[in-house]
Amino acid sequence: QLHAKNHSKSTAPHCLGLTIANKRKPWAIMFTTKTVGLAAATSLLLVSPAAAFAPSHGLASLAAPPASARLCPTTQSNRLQARPALLSLRAKIDSRLVDSRLGWVGRPGSSMPPSEMQMSEQGTLEIDGANIAYDFLPGDGPTIFFLPALNQTRHGAKSNAIKTWCRRQGRSFLVADYFATGKSDGEYKDATISRWASDAAKLIDKICSEKGVEKVTMVGAGVGGWIMLHTAQMRSDKVLGLVGVAADPDFTETLVWPALDEATKEKVMAEGIAEISWGGKPYTISKALIEDGRKMQLLNKGPNSIPIECPVRLIQGLGDEEIPPERALELSDAISGRDVIVTYVKYGKHALDDFEDDFRRIYVAIEDIEQQVRVKDRLFNMNRPV
Repeated sequence: QLHAKNHSKSTAPHCLGLTIANKRKPWAIMFTTKTVGLAAATSLLLVSPAAAFAPSHGLASLAAPPASARLCPTTQSNRLQARPALLSLRAKIDSRLVDSRLGWVGRPGSSMPPSEMQMSEQGTLEIDGANIAYDFLPGDGPTIFFLPALNQTRHGAKSNAIKTWCRRQGRSFLVADYFATGKSDGEYKDATISRWASDAAKLIDKICSEKGVEKVTMVGAGVGGWIMLHTAQMRSDKVLGLVGVAADPDFTETLVWPALDEATKEKVMAEGIAEISWGGKPYTISKALIEDGRKMQLLNKGPNSIPIECPVRLIQGLGDEEIPPERALELSDAISGRDVIVTYVKYGKHALDDFEDDFRRIYVAIEDIEQQVRVKDRLFNMNRPV
């Protein structure tokens, strides 16, 4: 027990709960404080997560455990039994309190059993004669649709991290290999931004029609950010928001092509494909990608020229070795919507996957979009005539 002086004369007990997940022995740590006169006593108890929280009129109350339960580790068999209690607490917080007072975005827990949450469906969708490989994780909506960077498959670091986060949150998740990439069919020399954006739109149609998904939040890394901007215009009614991670629209025309030497340019035009080094990394570019990129440019039409009104969050590293950091500001200026927020990461590289904080910023951006949409819908309903 820790004793401290307190000038409050209230005798009401207060408690704060924190669950620590340990591989062997998960515990719920309960801090209880009761003030009597001018002396406050703080106790530290170790109880099982299932017995930690009990319903009350406030956030949570400490269910008085028997003496034998003060040191009570949960076993592997009953570990999942604690989850509904914790999820119900999250739902209570989200429904009874204003999120801005908490300083974080509360979200009700998943309605799906843990066994179903862990199942991921792998499938293919035939589009214009080519099978596009995808992974779909069932869960609560909106679905998080991740679009990888150039020459990256659907099993990259960011994709796996977001998928794991979605599984733990009980969220729905979708990711696919681009045409001519990974397990998807096609010749890379025929791959274009137009084709990738069209395929992404048709994947959204598929999960919306077959999985009952209403909205998707698109997360695009690198070229995936360019693709998501076009796809969002194609399916504006089904896109809740956009998260760009070092998004690089127009990079083929404004960055890569001008920097290539004449010999490489001649090889691309003559053979249709070439290997280049960009930002210290090897990339494969094609004639079709360069020529299609000219037609799919977004930043050459002036301010407010991209008709996207949904919330947009752009995360950009100041140490990006492939695109200039000010590209995020140019994109923000070109998007017509007002709810656009740019986050700069000091020393952040182009990949933005070196630290756990890099992934956490994506999670926060996703939840912030959902929060803003909820607030907007609430205000709309309040102002709607009865």
